[in-house]
Amino acid sequence: MPGPDVVATTAAGPSVAIVTLGCGRNEVDSDQLAGLLAMDGLVVVDDAAAADVVVVNTCTFIAPAKQESVDTILAACDLKQDGNARAVVVVGCMAQRYPDDLSVAIPEADAILGFDAYPRLPAIVRDLAAGRSVQRLQVGAAHPGARPSDQSEATESAPPAVAPTTKPRRALPLLVMPTRDDEVPPEAAPIARVTTPQDDLDRMPASGPRFPVRRHNGGPWAYLKIASGCDRVCTFCAIPSFRGRFRSRPIDEIVAEATWLADNGARELVMVSENTTSWGKDLGGRDLQPRLLEALADIDAIERLRLMYLQPAELQRPLLQAMASMEKVAPYFDLSLQHVSHDVLTRMARSGSPDRFLSLVGSIRELAPEAVFRSNFIVGFPGETEDDVDQLVDFLEAARLDWVGLFTFSEEDGTASATMPDQVPAAVMAQRLARVSEAQEAIADQVTAAWVGRQVEVLVDGPEHDLKTGELTATIARSFREAPETDGEVTLITADGSIADVPAGRLIPVTIIDAVGVDLVGRVDGV
Repeated sequence: MPGPDVVATTAAGPSVAIVTLGCGRNEVDSDQLAGLLAMDGLVVVDDAAAADVVVVNTCTFIAPAKQESVDTILAACDLKQDGNARAVVVVGCMAQRYPDDLSVAIPEADAILGFDAYPRLPAIVRDLAAGRSVQRLQVGAAHPGARPSDQSEATESAPPAVAPTTKPRRALPLLVMPTRDDEVPPEAAPIARVTTPQDDLDRMPASGPRFPVRRHNGGPWAYLKIASGCDRVCTFCAIPSFRGRFRSRPIDEIVAEATWLADNGARELVMVSENTTSWGKDLGGRDLQPRLLEALADIDAIERLRLMYLQPAELQRPLLQAMASMEKVAPYFDLSLQHVSHDVLTRMARSGSPDRFLSLVGSIRELAPEAVFRSNFIVGFPGETEDDVDQLVDFLEAARLDWVGLFTFSEEDGTASATMPDQVPAAVMAQRLARVSEAQEAIADQVTAAWVGRQVEVLVDGPEHDLKTGELTATIARSFREAPETDGEVTLITADGSIADVPAGRLIPVTIIDAVGVDLVGRVDGV
């Protein structure tokens, strides 16, 4: 069972472990949930097996993510028999999107909470830990910002997302609570508190915690959510139906949180949202984006800023120029391409073509010769032909992207693509995926090997030790080309080949001496 992503506190109260699945946005949500729990006097622990209550923060992006969420919930429920757990609470995207299906399929779970119920999580945890029943409510109205048509598709006509079990149904509470301007308890380090006006809170989408608290484990990097929700209508994606409309966070609020993260040890901020290049459009315009980067770069302790989830159709030159010219901004371009065939992209309700995307990559390399690129591609979208796959392979060979994620098409409830004609058979999708993967793996090997002999600055994530002996087993770091939890890493050694013992949080120069798959080996001179 995956371990939670938060650390223990010294508060006195029932203990809670948070197990986080999915993307960086979920990681931030879990940090906020942990902050709220700790401020209420609950003990947030890192061992689910020892916790009184286990909170599972789920993901529902594609079919494998749903299955992983279900498996993790079931594993947490097993801890009620095999561990210390008294209750299991399910939160996150799957709880928001499929509360009824989950209540049928996993009656062992003790509560399923939609986003709007998050402010009441501490009270719910206390009740469950004490063996008290919690309030049981019916599924409420669509959350603020949800498109009515999407809500109807997701809750009425969509087939169950989780296969029902033979166990009897037990009504589970989906607690939908309006945002309240409750008084925030006194701050207890390391918990952040950022004051947000109530009228701003009321306008925010139901896409995560709305309370102004957060927790950080003191590590050298942290996710920083700059917006939530999405206004795009991609035919394969259901996120807008349960994450809500796009809403930017104000600069002052983002900078306040970033400053707090820096004060608590973060040296790199990884900026995330459903669509980072939309930031600012509801605050006066996207031309504010360079100003946001400048404000964050002015935080002395921050050494590196990294932007994730860039929508190519919304990329504007001022942002590209800022990313290329600002010393603290990593020239790391996470482009959400999804495919390159114009015909496939049109059916996806997106725009682009091989020539257009190659031109974009080329123009970025002109601005930032050191630029590295990441993108994801869907293989087997309805109507995709062998010629479309040829175009994708040719593009990858020409673009030579550093990091590529490849997925077969997944039918998502309530999306237009789920009912499109010319669905590609699973066997054909698998064959196409294998072909594209083989081509990209060869490209990735060449791209990674080209870094051997270069000197780069790396941020040390920290040493790793054998759990039994305490012996140092490796020291891991990342340069600007490796996003945390997403890409490869750099293993640090000394000039004599031994493991370099360098503390976490240091930014040091290293010489790359070897490539092992997608990972690099860096020599630290003078250590």
